[in-house]
Amino acid sequence: MKKLFILFILIVATNAYSQDAAVPVAKKVVNKFIKFGTKAGLNFNTSDLDKIMADNPSLDDAKENINGFYVGIYSEIKLLMLYLRPELHYSQFTDNVSVKQSRLEAPISLGLKVLPILSGFAGPTLRYKISSDDIPSVEEVKQNATVGIHIGARLHLGKLGIDVRYDKGLSDEEVGLIGANNIPSGVKIDNSAGLVSLGLSYAF
Repeated sequence: MKKLFILFILIVATNAYSQDAAVPVAKKVVNKFIKFGTKAGLNFNTSDLDKIMADNPSLDDAKENINGFYVGIYSEIKLLMLYLRPELHYSQFTDNVSVKQSRLEAPISLGLKVLPILSGFAGPTLRYKISSDDIPSVEEVKQNATVGIHIGARLHLGKLGIDVRYDKGLSDEEVGLIGANNIPSGVKIDNSAGLVSLGLSYAF
């Protein structure tokens, strides 16, 4: 009986040690392929990419065209040279009719590293306009939820990241193309003017 008791203690101790030893290994694996962080940035409202260059030829001109900001969090999943990066932002900006807007944004990017410190990315942006009502109705939720697309470039500097993103609604032709590819018709497309964002991110 004593021998069995000693054997039982050894098995329990070995199992506990192996589990404790596995925690750092699992953490290293997660940190290698998945990271989380926070980000913030400035918004520049514009209608197209040509107007960006015309309106912001210098740093002083760019400062004058700042019309909002955003703050948020992100996660990034490495897929060889690719990465998947869902984000969640609270964003404020002034639209093309000079009305201040607040909304939640969830850009979902698929990125490709063209250099160790440089990548390009693109994907859809899910948006929800924040209304003044405390508890919006179901119909208001449907009206406030829209979808856009974005494209951009990002510098990877260790835990820091700097990105420029152009986020826009879709033209009638693009909406028709989405419908032709069997995207559910219930999705409301955001056809507002384009929004340029300059962001700084930090990985935990």
